[in-house]
Amino acid sequence: MYIEYYIIENLLINYIIISCTYILTKRQNNYRRKVIGAGIGSIYSVAYLYPDFDILFTLPSKIIIMTIITLIAFEYKGKKDYTRLLLVFYMVNIFISGTTYFIIYFTGIDHMKISFLIVCAYVSCELLKYIYRDIKFMKYIKEFTKTITINLLDSSCQCSALLDSGNLLKDPISKNDVIIVKSSAIKDILPSNILKFNYENIDIIKAEEIISSLDDEMSARVRMIPYKHAGSSGSGIIIGIKPDSVFIDNKKIGNVILGISDFNDEEYGAILNPCILSEI
Repeated sequence: MYIEYYIIENLLINYIIISCTYILTKRQNNYRRKVIGAGIGSIYSVAYLYPDFDILFTLPSKIIIMTIITLIAFEYKGKKDYTRLLLVFYMVNIFISGTTYFIIYFTGIDHMKISFLIVCAYVSCELLKYIYRDIKFMKYIKEFTKTITINLLDSSCQCSALLDSGNLLKDPISKNDVIIVKSSAIKDILPSNILKFNYENIDIIKAEEIISSLDDEMSARVRMIPYKHAGSSGSGIIIGIKPDSVFIDNKKIGNVILGISDFNDEEYGAILNPCILSEI
């Protein structure tokens, strides 16, 4: 009965590994291919039980087997796509195998228990998905800049904006995402009297002073947005203005607030909330 459990165990683990690769490479689910690929991997694992088949476990043989599995288990478009898929498949195998054996070593539980091995593989797969997603997202954020066009009261201006995961501000009333903009970057569309203020360390008294200096049409667009300083328990206020529209990649984004600031950065005039990407 041992060999039957061994085959089932490896079938399920291989299925988890292939499914994880499907998710990371964003392939359309194909259960038939996944089951066949997992079956080939399971049959291959049985050879471990027979010393006469040691040649199958040399490095070249393992590469050949993994290549066969990926060719059967996945659909791909061209050599470049297949190479990327194969690298991700290797990464998933290495990560899940390493994490599984670490968990077994750390807990001291008998590694031949089928249910425990499968749970370890599944937990490793879920962990890898979160790590892979975060790495891709942070790389995307780090390198991502946009030229945005802001329209306000029949005037418009452009500035360079950085997509920054540190900006997750929302207007507490409307729940609209906030784009932090330097006052100097949008000076052409703001009333001249609003530019005389310093927009760092604004409190409620200063915010009311700014609002009282505006005419009715502009003051109706003003929002007071509370925020907390990084690394501090203190809080402050950002003066927000509702624009007519903002264009990013030539696509209109209507439900946003401009948070006026005087942040010190010569390269960018605005900082985008990453949630705005969902509207593009």
